[in-house]
Order: sequence, then C-alpha cells, then structure tokens
Amino acid sequence: MKEPGDFNNIKEIRDTIDEIDYQILKLFGDRNRCVEKIINFKSDKEGVVAKKRQEEVLELRRKWAEEFNIDPDLFEKIYIILINSNIEKQLGMLRQ
Repeated sequence: MKEPGDFNNIKEIRDTIDEIDYQILKLFGDRNRCVEKIINFKSDKEGVVAKKRQEEVLELRRKWAEEFNIDPDLFEKIYIILINSNIEKQLGMLRQ
C-alpha cells in the first residue's frame, strides 16, 4: 500500500480507501464468525451480556484508538453498536 505522500491523484487515494474498507469488512466478517461460535460457550443471558467483558473491550479499544492516533470516542461508539448487535444476535441464538 502506498504511503499518504505517495499518491498522485484523488483516484489513487479513493482506490486505496476502497481497498482498506474491503479488508476492514473482511475482518468484521471473520469477527462475526467468532461471535457466532462463542455462543457455544455461553449458557444464559448473563453470559451473553457479559457486562465486565464489555467494559474491558471498550477500554482496550479506546486505548488502541489512541495508539493509532484516531478518535477514541468515535471508536467507542462504533464498538458499542457492534457489541449491542452481537448481544442481540447471541440472545436470538440462545433462544433457539
């Protein structure tokens, strides 16, 4: 991948952003498959909600965002949405 100073035009930048977004979504797909498998190790709503784990995840993701010099507040919000979606998915799986 090119370094930010190596772009010659806006199309190159946009193409690179598209490539990065594709890889991000692929990784989210990988993450989602893990979320689907972890339900095999959970037996009740409390295990799915796992409040302490949520707090640990959010704290660590904020730290990582800061390390990468990106807005930790934004990424905390993104992960809250992701976690809540995962909880709903897992609760649905648990009910089945």
